[in-house]
Amino acid sequence: MSDPTREVGPKILLRARGVEKSYKVGGAKLEVLRGVDLDVREGEILAVLGKSGCGKSTLLHVLGWLDRADRGEIVYDGRDHAKLPASERAHLRNRTMGFVFQFYHLLGELTALENVLVPAMIRYRPGTFGAQKRELHDRAKALLAVVGLGHRMGHRPTQLSGGERQRVAIARSLMNQPRFLLCDEPTGNLDGRTAEDVRTLLWDLNARSEQTMIVVTHDAKMADQAHRTVHLVDGRICGGEEEAPLVQELEL
Repeated sequence: MSDPTREVGPKILLRARGVEKSYKVGGAKLEVLRGVDLDVREGEILAVLGKSGCGKSTLLHVLGWLDRADRGEIVYDGRDHAKLPASERAHLRNRTMGFVFQFYHLLGELTALENVLVPAMIRYRPGTFGAQKRELHDRAKALLAVVGLGHRMGHRPTQLSGGERQRVAIARSLMNQPRFLLCDEPTGNLDGRTAEDVRTLLWDLNARSEQTMIVVTHDAKMADQAHRTVHLVDGRICGGEEEAPLVQELEL
């Protein structure tokens, strides 16, 4: 397990400023994000804590370019990628972001190994994928071994427990070697013991490879184990005592 008190480098990989997002509900406007400012630093586990329904998932989807903000900027690699066309955002997301969702979102007709390979299938054209098939299969098998499922790679999701499905989802999220791992209530659908096993797995991945992670949760215990915690309240980010001073310059 990584030490949540260890010092995290100051390099900022992702910076959000003034991010707003609203939805129309029955003709009324529901404001979910109301000017979010947030820095994500290289190698850190950043927990976003908040009550259920406060907009944590919306924030994660906007930061991960799954959804477009109404206003504000999300700067990565010196560019506001939130303003890119959908096709370019999808291309960048596939190479930069890995996602772990509460409900796994595995493809039921595929084996665990095939599910892990999906991001690579999307990334590479059929001809290119075929040329690298052995290398990519070896990587997928290695990832399943890392999450403790080397003996289950031929099983389909219905043959796996909830904790095993989430481990497959974590392996899948790492397939394209993302710079960011975005986790949306990754233990929210698991019992207490299994949830702790999954949390430990994520923290161990960070300790081994300094994988940058954003974890949204309503679980204060999980947030307490992160390097830094911020709170989403009334559509804005509020820092707690765990939050380190902001870095003034964007280093990418």
